[in-house]
Amino acid sequence: MIDVPPAIQTVDLTKKFWRRRSLRPPFRRGPEKVALDRINLTIQTGEVFGLLGPNGAGKTTLVKILCTLMLPTHGRAIIDGLDVVKNSRDVRRRVGMVYGDERTFFWRLSVLENLRFYAALYRIPGKVADRRIRDLLEFVGLAGDAQVEMHHFSTGMKQRAAIARGLLHDPEILFMDEPTRGLDPLAALELREFLRNRVADGRRTVLVATHIMAEAEDLCHRVAFINHGRIQLIGSIEQLRSALRAEDAHVLVVSQIDRLTLETLSHLNGVHSVSITPLQPATYRLEVTSERGAAAIPSIIREVVRQGGNVWSSVPQELTLEEMFAIAARERDLAAPGEGITDVLGSAPPLTPVEMKEGVR
Repeated sequence: MIDVPPAIQTVDLTKKFWRRRSLRPPFRRGPEKVALDRINLTIQTGEVFGLLGPNGAGKTTLVKILCTLMLPTHGRAIIDGLDVVKNSRDVRRRVGMVYGDERTFFWRLSVLENLRFYAALYRIPGKVADRRIRDLLEFVGLAGDAQVEMHHFSTGMKQRAAIARGLLHDPEILFMDEPTRGLDPLAALELREFLRNRVADGRRTVLVATHIMAEAEDLCHRVAFINHGRIQLIGSIEQLRSALRAEDAHVLVVSQIDRLTLETLSHLNGVHSVSITPLQPATYRLEVTSERGAAAIPSIIREVVRQGGNVWSSVPQELTLEEMFAIAARERDLAAPGEGITDVLGSAPPLTPVEMKEGVR
């Protein structure tokens, strides 16, 4: 059996920048800023991986190193078994890049002319380039606008053109840095649907760097939280929820029962708290927290029915990615020096090809 290397792997990857002080001579360095601090990642072929974090967390720096646009200070970055420093030319043939703030097109040229220019840079033969450009414009829905000068394009159309350019040389790995930046909610939703249904085909590895949590939850098999240059959590959405959730939470709607009876529900085994909100006469919304894995909600439902009440709904409340990131950031602030949240909670293993094929989110 052939041992296939990971699509992307980093080992203690570190990047430091020197801050210059205006009063110092140019040749004297100020204090250093650590943009990436010992990043360790393993991303399998065909995986859609989300790199989440606030602005300034180190996402773009990591992507630039993986694309050979920046050299690391320490550690290694490996793309498809190739070191990004020692084998930079071969790495560039295997990767494509899509920026959210796209400024590298020639706006007075048509998208067709732009793609022909970039095809020449990739040294793609003319006939092959024309066929591939035609297929890509059809693929991204811009075939009818091929001759339109790009300064007439909407932001969403520019993003689709950027995706076409990123796929021009048929890369095995596609990096997308803030792909929906500047898009209105409807255009962002359409672009995410396009990426999920057309680009993330299981053959190509995609790394999406974003601070938009809904985007990562919609697209990615696994995500990593990065903050202050350090990876804090890695895993699927469900793995992270399981690791960070201290208790179960449910919302129930009940009726035909008095408030005094509902207040006694907090004494049932496994129930931590019951918050009661009146909706209309004899109808209440219950926010229940309980011990993880306990049969508290069935006990509450049985008790409500035993008291003559009705249960209209019972909905579990999951942690959102925003809440998970807030917890991860808080844990980082509380951690001892040199200790990361991944050390506390453990790093989830990569998904198997079967799990990726089944669309684990």
